[in-house]
Amino acid sequence: MPEGGSVVWAYMTGITAILVAMVAPFLGSYADSSGKFKELIVFFICIGSIATGLLWFARPDTAFITYAIIFSAISIFFLESSFIFYNAMLGKITKKENIGTLSGIAWGGGYIGAVIALTIVLAVFILPESPAFSLDKSDSEHIRATMLFAAGWAIIFSLPIMIYLPSFRKQERRYSIFSSLKQSLVEAAKIRYMTRFLFARMAYNDGLVTLFAFGGIYAAKVFNFSQLEIILFAICLNISAGFGAMIGGYIDDSIGPLKTIKIGLIGLFLCGLVAIITPYKLLFWFVGIGLGLFVGPIQSASRTYISLEASDIYKGGLFGLYMVSGKLTSFIGPLLYGWLVMLSGYDRIGMSVVLVLIAAGYLLLPPKDNTRN
Repeated sequence: MPEGGSVVWAYMTGITAILVAMVAPFLGSYADSSGKFKELIVFFICIGSIATGLLWFARPDTAFITYAIIFSAISIFFLESSFIFYNAMLGKITKKENIGTLSGIAWGGGYIGAVIALTIVLAVFILPESPAFSLDKSDSEHIRATMLFAAGWAIIFSLPIMIYLPSFRKQERRYSIFSSLKQSLVEAAKIRYMTRFLFARMAYNDGLVTLFAFGGIYAAKVFNFSQLEIILFAICLNISAGFGAMIGGYIDDSIGPLKTIKIGLIGLFLCGLVAIITPYKLLFWFVGIGLGLFVGPIQSASRTYISLEASDIYKGGLFGLYMVSGKLTSFIGPLLYGWLVMLSGYDRIGMSVVLVLIAAGYLLLPPKDNTRN
């Protein structure tokens, strides 16, 4: 990446996240009003995947910076926004009795799929001295080819949605997008503890964003992880998060999403605390894997909570607000981490911001789980 590239990339991802947060409630409300959940998710995935694939043409030259930034932003915006419709369909395709299990399996499958995709990319494109398809390393073709792979991967694993998912009927009374958004906001305010839950999710999600953004950097600087160790650590973390999400799904159906989230946050806090204070590399490995086991259930149960609380005609709008709670302040954790490291000179102190955000999220959570009534 050219000099200043990291700054440009940070600005792009930050601005894109804010744009997603701004339009998410409108997109969700439009899906509620029109009933076009399937059509919207297919459209957004296809546009995002095409933009990803077009990054193949971004050569390692400063002349391609604008091109790369534009298509990266389009890719991130459309693929992230597709989750509004994806999450909203959860409660439409399964019964309440097993919604946690389905959510956990799907979320866990995403983590496991990411590990498989990463392994293929490393084995086929990155690690070989002579990459597949006679790709030219001097022109970074082995790196650029990963964009084509990612685009194809997204399309292929979206085919079941495109082929088998039914279309949903629109509301009998058609609202404008603004009226539908207003109704969604009113619905969110009427649901007991919903506003409180969204603020809680905003806090602990910022903690998760910071953890994933700086986990590798923290491991490298504090425990002297090599590049290979960082890759292996990321793979182990994703595998444990995948299995954690699947196991957490069954727990979710048994005790409810709110208790599942609380247990996950407690486990995450304790593992994070050990990771910050321990001087032992081996112990850091163990608690790092433990972090993954608790991250998966938190993420899976969070969307289960929204799906169970929202009525069918407002699921899109409420998942739009759910997206806002995950994107609007996602810069705060990384920003605080950077400030603390800059002021103290210690990455351990910087990582403590994750514990603060996790604790804040736990304390803000509703005292009672309405989904169990």
